[in-house]
Amino acid sequence: MLKTILFVSLLLSSFFSMAETVIVENPAALKASISKAKPGTILLLKDGTWNNAAIQLQGKGTAKSPITIMPQTPGGVTFSGQSYIQIGGEYLIIKDFHFKNGYSPKREVISFRINNDVLANNCRVSNIVIENYSQPERFKADTWITLYGKNNRIDHSTFVNKLNSGPLIIAELDDERSQQNNHSIDSNYFKGRQRFGSNGGETIRIGVSRYSLTASRTQIIHNYFERCNGEVEIVSIKSGENNVSYNTFYECEGSLVLRHGSGNIVEGNFFIGNNKPFTGGVRVINPRQRVFNNVFYQLQGSNFRAPLALVNGVPNSLINRYYQVKDAVIEKNTFINSSEILFGAGKDAERTLGPENVSFKNNLILTKKNEVYTDANNDKGILFADNGLDDAFKGAVPTGFKKVKVKEIQVKGYALPYDPQYGADVKKLPLIKKEATGASWYKPMVESPARPAKSFKAKSAQSATIANLIKEALAGDTIILTDTGPYKMTAELVVDKPLIIMAAKNLNSRPVFVNASFKSLPAFISIENGGDLIVKGLAFKGTYESFSAADAGIRSTDKPMNRPYLLTIDDCEFYDYNESTNSGFKASKSTLADSLVVINSIFHHMSGNGIDLSSEKDDKGMYNSEYTVIRNCTFTNLLGSAINIYRGGNDESTLGPFVNIDHCTFNEVENREQGTVVRLIGAQQAVITNSNFSYSGQGGRSVQFQEYRWDNIVVDDCNFYESGKIESFYNKATGSHIYHIKPKYTDPEKLNFQWIDDAPAANDKLPIGVIKQ
Repeated sequence: MLKTILFVSLLLSSFFSMAETVIVENPAALKASISKAKPGTILLLKDGTWNNAAIQLQGKGTAKSPITIMPQTPGGVTFSGQSYIQIGGEYLIIKDFHFKNGYSPKREVISFRINNDVLANNCRVSNIVIENYSQPERFKADTWITLYGKNNRIDHSTFVNKLNSGPLIIAELDDERSQQNNHSIDSNYFKGRQRFGSNGGETIRIGVSRYSLTASRTQIIHNYFERCNGEVEIVSIKSGENNVSYNTFYECEGSLVLRHGSGNIVEGNFFIGNNKPFTGGVRVINPRQRVFNNVFYQLQGSNFRAPLALVNGVPNSLINRYYQVKDAVIEKNTFINSSEILFGAGKDAERTLGPENVSFKNNLILTKKNEVYTDANNDKGILFADNGLDDAFKGAVPTGFKKVKVKEIQVKGYALPYDPQYGADVKKLPLIKKEATGASWYKPMVESPARPAKSFKAKSAQSATIANLIKEALAGDTIILTDTGPYKMTAELVVDKPLIIMAAKNLNSRPVFVNASFKSLPAFISIENGGDLIVKGLAFKGTYESFSAADAGIRSTDKPMNRPYLLTIDDCEFYDYNESTNSGFKASKSTLADSLVVINSIFHHMSGNGIDLSSEKDDKGMYNSEYTVIRNCTFTNLLGSAINIYRGGNDESTLGPFVNIDHCTFNEVENREQGTVVRLIGAQQAVITNSNFSYSGQGGRSVQFQEYRWDNIVVDDCNFYESGKIESFYNKATGSHIYHIKPKYTDPEKLNFQWIDDAPAANDKLPIGVIKQ
């Protein structure tokens, strides 16, 4: 017996001695070592920061003895700058790395191929983290990981908030070497993706429309998606025979979308909305899809973001449009207090083919609404059978449903209904928690403020020092202008952190910025990447004495910018901008405001636009502001539009722009032929209320929309006196409280346009129009 143990020990010792471990200190040493690596070799990268590291890993391990590339300690190597990894060969494991503070100069951060001739097969990327690794320019597309080849795996990794265009993970199917690939994307933590404001904000995409009739056979399982809000398609399936199962989608503003391809399976997923708006579930397109044993919990999305949406097809559809839903199985799912089940989503003049031969059975629905589902077609294409409704349901019970009494059970902190016949088998579902996913070594850094926020004062005589004050300020600090000025500027003030710039209290008038140089300024203040801004009580004068002009009061930068910004303009004045290209506020191309709030402000004597959010002219669904709120503002004596918001094209992947205009006055604005006072092209949610238009838009329109049939637009409780029309494509915007009364203003010469008496009551019982100057 002793001899046997000794023999086995010697054998194991011999085996491990063959598995060579090599410590490498830099990319050159790694290149030399990987070229010599044998099956079982372990390459340990020396802990530290590897900056601008271009890594190619090509080798040939075996299933039992892979080649492993990893740091000395998990998370010990940080790739920064313009680093990337390309993988080629067989049975390589790349694990435990951290990508941070940079971006890839290539199309991918990690690619499962070195070039078109050298692909990776049977390789694995595991336990890595990618964060703060987005392209500086938000519309420059890349991908964090692209899968090529076959039988590759991405697992137990953490991905934090990709900011620029392009899916986070792609599985490519561009030739037969990467088709029927059996990849696995599992056990990963996708930690956030903010609204991108355009198509291209997916988290995962499997295939493309060109190869969508090809089977991919990729599995996406046991992942946790947290607030992945980049666009309507969180996971975009554009190929066949994939398996998307046992994932958790937590408060995601979008859906798992079977966009192209057929024969896909969606099983055992947990969609948690917590009644947050726009949270979606599953969208079904194309034939032979199966959606079963999923839980849809308090989702509040609609249309393409509905908890369940089956989309109408296009007759004789091109491969990149919408094939008809046929022979789908929707079975044993549980819907809990969610917004809608929609059959025939997207029905319009093009998408006319309703779902056909769809089996909808053994589902369980708990709803406080009086309708169980919406069928836009009513053509009997949905076959309802043996579905359960909570016995508290108060509406008419449709065919194929019956009321059932169900009990609740606790599953990982959630009270979920359970019935052995109806709905998901919540007793057996794994209901993945985020703690079970992602890189095991990763702990997010919590940044503490360096000090409490401070205020800095600046006199107009010290105008030249304001730029330096801003440069030295920390996030949250305030710059206070202590006198009325003028503050003579010779260069833009650049804001690249959250700041407040405001007037001191109790001044007789607003401190005014002017250009005191013989070179035109793009703006007095420019918001750059990382910047948020509140301006309060300031004036921005476009021309001054014989100096050159300023093109705008405030703008977003024309430099690369990948982070949305916040801008609040309160009690400010913009005037004397004498060129048609000038604006009070102007958004630059490729920039996105998360919110733009303009309140209690006045725009007057301008040849351009008051507020210009129209720089995205490519007609690809892009726009400059997600939420725009304009309240209690006056626009008078403007040659251009008061407000110009533009989102062109027919992209359906985004939510915005959202626009709210309330208690504003528009007087003598844009009276040229075919002009428009308020131009809202492509706004998907727009409300104009309690506002007053006088002597404006006389050659064209007071308000112009170009909307889709499902957009929510309304103009109500407004007055139009000798002003242009309200124009919308579907003629659905105009409310029932529209007036045509000559207003009586308090003192127009002093720019006080409050309506002094006999004003129609607004919906908040205050007078229509501006309510305070």
